[in-house]
Amino acid sequence: MRTKERYMKKALSLSSLVLAAAASAATTQLTPSSDFVTAFTNAKSGDTLRLEAGTYSIEYTAGSANTITLAKTGTPSAPIVIMADGFAAAILDFNFPENTYIQNSYGLYVTGSYYEFHGIAVTRAGYQGAYVTGSYNSFTNCAFYENRNSGLEINKGGNHTMVTRVDSYRNFDPKKNGSMADGFASKQTQGAGNKFYECRAWENSDDGFDAFDSPDSIIVIDSWAFRNGVNVFGADSFAGNGNGFKLGGNSALANNRCTRCIAFGNPAKGFDQNNNTGGITVEQSIGYANGINFGMGGTLASGQKHTLYNDISYAGSSSDSYGSHNGSNNGWDLSVTVNASDFQGIDTAQATLPRNVDGSLQTIKFLHLAAGSDLIDAGKDIGYDYNGKAPDLGPFETGGSTTTLKSAQRARATGILKPHRYNLLGRQIKEE
Repeated sequence: MRTKERYMKKALSLSSLVLAAAASAATTQLTPSSDFVTAFTNAKSGDTLRLEAGTYSIEYTAGSANTITLAKTGTPSAPIVIMADGFAAAILDFNFPENTYIQNSYGLYVTGSYYEFHGIAVTRAGYQGAYVTGSYNSFTNCAFYENRNSGLEINKGGNHTMVTRVDSYRNFDPKKNGSMADGFASKQTQGAGNKFYECRAWENSDDGFDAFDSPDSIIVIDSWAFRNGVNVFGADSFAGNGNGFKLGGNSALANNRCTRCIAFGNPAKGFDQNNNTGGITVEQSIGYANGINFGMGGTLASGQKHTLYNDISYAGSSSDSYGSHNGSNNGWDLSVTVNASDFQGIDTAQATLPRNVDGSLQTIKFLHLAAGSDLIDAGKDIGYDYNGKAPDLGPFETGGSTTTLKSAQRARATGILKPHRYNLLGRQIKEE
């Protein structure tokens, strides 16, 4: 058989397999009384599991892990969808008693790829609420709380994870008295392309967001980290770190970025370089009432600088450090004095108001600039839309909820996000 004919025969065979897989894809309705664990583990490319609102209880047996491993592989056009209608409407309760854990007893262990989670909450898992090592997975309108390690961790090659409108709070690790449990941990041997949008991390025993010891960068946008590292757990010998955004560590070089983010009430640092030797970008963000709002004064590798534009630091307990950086129009660069009158409100209780059903945050006044503030129109145009003659300082643009990407910048970003193939360690495979 000639080469072309063999190729055509193989192509037709593959096409038949794709069509057969599409035809076998199914939508399954689940209730708390269903055998949902089997449904989760058996779901394949193109399948959708629709969960009725309620609590889905996973049986706890002392000394045993009760992890749900999700190892299948979907595709961009046929992902595996596990969803409930509404924000965190279906609660997966792993039932580990307080101060009880088992090493690596994750709630959801996502080793597969192209899983989409919508409206799911995970609580009382024996270690991390979810541990992601696969590729191109997403979490939308989800929550992770009261787990025995970090709420959501991405590690060991986990790459291109999209985390949108997710809350992670009050996670505590009894193993090390609180020194490990972060809200979101995207760190160590993670792969490339992990991003967080409109997320909140609060009252986790260690840090809010942790990008420790990873050469791969993360992007965090419109997200909040507050009161992490506070011993709300009543733990003896409490050892939580207490940083909002821990943006590196162990001298690994990563150019992490926070855009329009808020860090407040963290006893250590709001935005923490933490021995990252790479330049970090923090733009249009605010540190408020942290031990140190901006801790960016560590050693950088040759040629590296931080990028700091349009930021606010207010009411930190100790002085900030900004290190070697590019940027301008931050509150500390200008002839302005930041005080309580610059804001419509500084009532931190507004930060934990329940989300709307679609996962959006309620309209609040907290840290929005007040009319007449000299922080309005005091920023520099760095490529985002704004009202008035110039951007405002901080994450909230007066006359709108937040700034947004300009259309020209969106077009460039689309080009950057052109799909590539990656191996299990998240490294790009070069095409022949």
